[in-house]
Amino acid sequence: MWRIDGVSELRLLGPVELRGADGRRFPLGPPQQRSVLAVLAMSPGRPVMAETLIRHVWRDESSGGARDVLYTYISRLRGLLREAAQDSPHAPMLRRGNGGYVLDILPESVDLQRSRALADQGRSERADDLERAAKLLGEAGALWRGTPLAGLRGQWAEQVRAGLERERVTLLTERYELELEMGRHAESVAGLSAEVVENPLAEPLAGQLMVALFRSGRQSDALQVYARTRRALVDEIGEEPGPELRRLHEQILRRSRDLNWRQEPHKPGAEQSQVPPRDAPPAVRPAQLPPAVAGFTGRETYLDRLDRLLPGAGGGSSDATICAVVGTAGVGKTALAMHWAHRAAERFPDGQLYVNLRGFAAADSPAEPAEVLRAFLQALQIPDSQIPEGTEARTGLFRSLLAGRRVLVVLDNARDDCQVLPLMPGAPGCATLITSRHRLPSLVAETGADQIVLEPFSTEEARQLLVRRLPAEQLEGRQDAVSDVVNGCVRLPLALALAAAHLAARPGITLTALADRTPDSGGCELTADVRTVLSWSYRVLSPAAARLFRLLGLHPAPEFSTGAAAALAGIGPPQTRPLLRELTWASVLDERMPGRFAMHDLLRDYAAELAREEEEEEQRRAAVGRVLDYYLHSAHGACRTLWAHRDRLTDLGPAPSGVTPEVFAEAGPAFAWFATERRTLTDAVRLAASAGLDGHAVRLGRRLGTYLDRDGRWIEQGRLLRTVLATARRTGGDPAGDAELAAVLCDQARSAFRLGDLDQARERLDSAYELFRAHDDLAGQAEVHHYIANLHEVQDDPVPALRHARTSLALYRQAGDRRGQGRELNIIGWIHGLLGKPELSLARSRLALAVQESVGDLYFMGITWDTLGRAHHRLGDPHEAITCFRRAIELLESPDAADLLNAAKAHTALGDAQADIGDTPAARASWTRALRIFEDLRHPAAAEPRSRLQAA
Repeated sequence: MWRIDGVSELRLLGPVELRGADGRRFPLGPPQQRSVLAVLAMSPGRPVMAETLIRHVWRDESSGGARDVLYTYISRLRGLLREAAQDSPHAPMLRRGNGGYVLDILPESVDLQRSRALADQGRSERADDLERAAKLLGEAGALWRGTPLAGLRGQWAEQVRAGLERERVTLLTERYELELEMGRHAESVAGLSAEVVENPLAEPLAGQLMVALFRSGRQSDALQVYARTRRALVDEIGEEPGPELRRLHEQILRRSRDLNWRQEPHKPGAEQSQVPPRDAPPAVRPAQLPPAVAGFTGRETYLDRLDRLLPGAGGGSSDATICAVVGTAGVGKTALAMHWAHRAAERFPDGQLYVNLRGFAAADSPAEPAEVLRAFLQALQIPDSQIPEGTEARTGLFRSLLAGRRVLVVLDNARDDCQVLPLMPGAPGCATLITSRHRLPSLVAETGADQIVLEPFSTEEARQLLVRRLPAEQLEGRQDAVSDVVNGCVRLPLALALAAAHLAARPGITLTALADRTPDSGGCELTADVRTVLSWSYRVLSPAAARLFRLLGLHPAPEFSTGAAAALAGIGPPQTRPLLRELTWASVLDERMPGRFAMHDLLRDYAAELAREEEEEEQRRAAVGRVLDYYLHSAHGACRTLWAHRDRLTDLGPAPSGVTPEVFAEAGPAFAWFATERRTLTDAVRLAASAGLDGHAVRLGRRLGTYLDRDGRWIEQGRLLRTVLATARRTGGDPAGDAELAAVLCDQARSAFRLGDLDQARERLDSAYELFRAHDDLAGQAEVHHYIANLHEVQDDPVPALRHARTSLALYRQAGDRRGQGRELNIIGWIHGLLGKPELSLARSRLALAVQESVGDLYFMGITWDTLGRAHHRLGDPHEAITCFRRAIELLESPDAADLLNAAKAHTALGDAQADIGDTPAARASWTRALRIFEDLRHPAAAEPRSRLQAA
């Protein structure tokens, strides 16, 4: 800290302080007296009218009482200034002058004036000596000790404080600009990171940190800084980043070597001082296109039209280009789109994004735009924690990321305009290619999109497809038969491809024989013709493969695993794999990745039709029950592996005969399985509910809901639980059904609690309690009291919270539930801490820890160590508190708990304890870690560590 020997000091850049010539701090009295001194110090040597002082400090210049108090404060301040000066020749003086009060003080004696003088010196040195200029600006910044005028209230203080904060950001920006200009990129990262945490809305600092990270070879981290800053701006003030920050973001995406952050143009030659990036990572370049169709033929006219409509990088269009390819099922829309997309990929050097929107799958729900956007943002390397909630916010981020890039977006199998509009980039250079069975008039009207109506093959194109795919000896002398097959397939590419595959796999069948089995299309409906062609592939399957094909039409989603297929058939996976290979060879299945398959919508519809025709209703119902059992038991096993300690999920017993569920030995594969099957599981819940299999719908929905809760997908969980609750209400009336209904009500209460709807949470808990009480379910009643205690606690109402927690503990004891007892003892200890009784908090939490250790409840052990740390801290033992908080964090961040929210709270408390023992660097590190987690979770508790960092 700066000092001038023999001169008293007045500090405004932090808490308002007066230091004597010997360094001793003099108490300045109540906040209003300190405010009077601050107002005078902001205008040293200039008169300040009494009315101005009253207005700034009391906001009522007509108040006679305020004027009397002002005179008292002036008198006291004069005495304090004289005492602090200790006969110094440079003693500050508070005197009357020109109708007001004047604070005569050396400018260097006020930290604000000293900081400004150093900053001016630094700016004057910039042209000649960058090193010295940076040093002087650094010294100016070092005089700031936290929030200016800390502790002063009122409109004047707030306005001045805001202006000083902007002044500090400008000072920091100027200093780091010099550091970056001198090539000190890696060295600047730590300081800039801390400043960005403290000033999340300061775009200049964020821009400089992005430059420093990128030039240190950390492109991904630089992009994350942009995402966090953008989210903070949108959340706090409802605005997108300014053009300078957006431009810098685009430069980083393109890995531009001449990027910079300057709010004024560079001097000539400034680029020479920049250090090139070291080991910069490769640019983010998604390449999501599925493989192109082998043996693609024809469609030259349509390909030429796409070339003209979607020119890509070289087209020079000032708008994003959009084209929709529409036409009937099986006409080859996806094949055309994939062939053109692969052929044009080099025109879009920043990548290609692809999604199957599942617009017309009979048993499947169309893809939600919000979820598609999440997948696109993940492909662009945006972490889940940085992806905002809601379609509109995700669309904004998606379009911001693609601004200035050349990316092709393929939206396959769209249902309608509403599904695709949020998914399209808006910047020049990008192109969107859409396929759909429906015309999209609103899309054309709103965006000016071009639309291509894809017709079936021409006769010649259809003949060429057969010629390219069949041996010459099968075609020789059989042109009439070729024409008959072409007409029978109504020139649909899908039907022709199946016909060719059928012949190629069976050399004994002649083209003429096949033509004889093909109906004349003149008087037949299109669906009948296609059904005939599909039957060719089906009828030559082995009986076991044909049965599996039929049953796959009952699966709730277009994609499935070997295990799901095995469950449908009621056989083991080893017996199922050869059948899946046979179906793949027959071209009725597509193996997307090892062990994971998909069916075309037409083939799914055909398979479902065959199942209705050839399988008895009882057999169909049994197959659906088996596949639901497969998903239910697999989900249950995943939940037990991941969260055995956190949920009341009743044991299911062994899986039924014919069902081989997935087995998970570790948390990673279990979580990955949920992530892969999430959409299929949602469709399975809907299928179970619609099929009257209410027990499956409820039990599977609860386990899927557990995953959605842990993954932070609370809005999606809320939608799912509404379906589950409606189904569970049908199962009530007997003890088992009522128990399941009560459990669902608790799940929905927790979901409402997560989303901030405390009234609905309480309503659901009251309903659950009545059911638990009606069946003497003591543990269930205890759980309800536990959640009600939580509701009271978050509403700052600890007395009823303690009452419900004690009731919960008593019920858990009656039920013999040791795990519940351990949890509730800790809750009681926590509430005692809130009530200012740390000794009781310590005692109850120690009991809780002993119980939790006896049952191996690692998750709640982490929670309890946090409670113990807070009790020790309140009792004046910060060293023991630090030990407890570190143990809590270790457990809460472990795979067994994975509770980052409570870990962040423990990091905040750890920082508080570290600050109390004077370890400010460690405290700042703990608060910074807490702030990062809270921000990633979009949690309002981020304000707590942020305010601590600002004041440290």
